[in-house]
Amino acid sequence: MLRFLSFKKWVILFSILLLPYLLVQIIEKATHNIFNLGYFEQEVMLQDESGVYIQAIDSVKVRPFKFINQDGEYVSSNDLMGYNYIVNFFFTSCPTICPTTTLNLIELQNKINQFDIKNFKIISISVDPDNDTPQKLTEYANSMEIDLSNWELLTGSKDEIYNLAQSGFLLAVGEDDLAPGGIFHSSSITIIDQKGYFRTGLDKKKNKKMVYDGTLYSDIKLLVGEIQRLSITDYQDNYEITKQ
Repeated sequence: MLRFLSFKKWVILFSILLLPYLLVQIIEKATHNIFNLGYFEQEVMLQDESGVYIQAIDSVKVRPFKFINQDGEYVSSNDLMGYNYIVNFFFTSCPTICPTTTLNLIELQNKINQFDIKNFKIISISVDPDNDTPQKLTEYANSMEIDLSNWELLTGSKDEIYNLAQSGFLLAVGEDDLAPGGIFHSSSITIIDQKGYFRTGLDKKKNKKMVYDGTLYSDIKLLVGEIQRLSITDYQDNYEITKQ
């Protein structure tokens, strides 16, 4: 009888000591699944060691770009390495979707700043670069009361911008006399991580979401959450590297 009671005490003691460890493992696994954003992927042909080409799935990186911001300074995709950022295309004389998107992005920026997330930027690229000079971009920023501390308004070569939008971001853009302001373009916003990869989030039904509609406040709210998740994932990754 005494032996049985002693055995029970050891079992209880062992369970008490083991329980915290199990809880930590469960929480770490759960948060890993919750916080990780997906990657935008495409089929590619890779060459193996024997020289044979095989079909594979690879994550997509943003195409290199280099444009001029509102201060007349060059900003490139290389300069943005180390930052998580979102990209949208706009133009200052756009009478429809751009003002709404800009106001929504201001709201997003305010939320992100409240969370004290440092490695984040908003990149807005003009699809009317012939008219949107750095001075015009500055005037637009002032009129919309944009905080430029972590927001870049970019302009540059029309051919390069259109090629980036169409081929790099798979977004429609072009001149059209029937379109508001004479240019049709997408209101989509895309997430790019600090290593230059396109990232995907989740919609309300937990389906993969490639882009976010800048005119929809519901999408902006989702986007705020995705940026938070990406920031937390960066912290976890850096913590793991530090431990090693």
